[in-house]
Amino acid sequence: MKNILFVSIAFPPKNDPECLQTAKYFKYLVAASDWNIDVVTSKSPALFMPVDPQLEPYAKGARQQIELPIYENKYLNYLIRKINPNFLRQPDSKYTFNWGYKKVVAQLKERPTVIYSRSFPMSSTYLAARLVDHYQVPWILHLSDPWVGSPIHQLPAALKTKLGEQERQFFSKATYICLTSKKTQAFYQGRYPQFKDKFLVFPNVFDPSDITTTPFAFKDQLRFVYTGGLVEERSPRYLLEAIQKIHQKAAYLLENVEFIFAGQFDRQNAALFDAYPLDCVQNKGLLSYPDALKLQQSADVLMVIDTPLKSPEDAMFFPSKLLDYFIAKRRILAMTDKGSTSFEVVEGKYGHCFEHQDIDGIAQAIETTIQAWKCKDKAYFFSEKIDETFSATFNVQRLVELIEGIK
Repeated sequence: MKNILFVSIAFPPKNDPECLQTAKYFKYLVAASDWNIDVVTSKSPALFMPVDPQLEPYAKGARQQIELPIYENKYLNYLIRKINPNFLRQPDSKYTFNWGYKKVVAQLKERPTVIYSRSFPMSSTYLAARLVDHYQVPWILHLSDPWVGSPIHQLPAALKTKLGEQERQFFSKATYICLTSKKTQAFYQGRYPQFKDKFLVFPNVFDPSDITTTPFAFKDQLRFVYTGGLVEERSPRYLLEAIQKIHQKAAYLLENVEFIFAGQFDRQNAALFDAYPLDCVQNKGLLSYPDALKLQQSADVLMVIDTPLKSPEDAMFFPSKLLDYFIAKRRILAMTDKGSTSFEVVEGKYGHCFEHQDIDGIAQAIETTIQAWKCKDKAYFFSEKIDETFSATFNVQRLVELIEGIK
């Protein structure tokens, strides 16, 4: 019987997008195999990963769980960034997770057959690599976003060179590297042609048990919903400008319309809700995962906001939130780059996409949606289509077969 060592800072009941993806993969990995699965994760709560007690069922099934402390706080991180902005990028603010290596080796009761690690944060990969060196076993490295070369995080040349060498060493050591989109796979195959056969696509997934069974019904208000993070350039500014434009032109159109935002927002994006004081807009802040699902299923339209990027080649990210949206079976309005992964998945299938600065296009789409709602056009809002290739059951079965095939 195989012993799988599952290494991830992001693990339930902590709540953030990566924790939720880890939770879904772990839940179905336990269900799909008769393996012994041991977990190495961080103590709860971790900074910016609040505990959600309703996620505790996702953590069931581990034979042994080792929790390592992470020594950080937001005030110290702020001070460090002021003194040396690049210190916490080697690889991230949770670097002390790697200090727990000796504790894992001392406490782990059974030698692993395979190590499976999930990043981000990248510190999960750093610790996993040390455990691979110690146990000399195969390693499946899951990378939820690109690391070195990421179009979102620009690194100084010297640091990029240093981390690039570290990335190459990790990829050389790993048996397989799992990535979340075909664009990311193509990026890394071009960057490391010597490892091209190691790069596999294992996308973000939805939990089939969360698929809505609630029939769509028109209510007294038309509800647009956004759930997820808003950080730095991933901003609601242009959407809020589009809503404001409608309000200034024809306020009556918004009389029975509401735009609800829920998630973890940084200071500058949270402040935008005060800068655009629109009665139809609500900011509910961070919700528990089950409450976020309920909010999504109460929506008529679900909204996606991606981080704007410079070119289609850079737009390789696949927001995990899209999967939750699919299972809500609602129309999607996405603000993303043309040719992005979100664009390719959503446009013409689950809804429509607009570039971030296309305020007129976004405003027109909202007005068209209001008209469809007034006409009670159910087909406009409701979709039974769910792509099963993004289900947790389908992809965990692929992962099981991958691990079984390792000699």
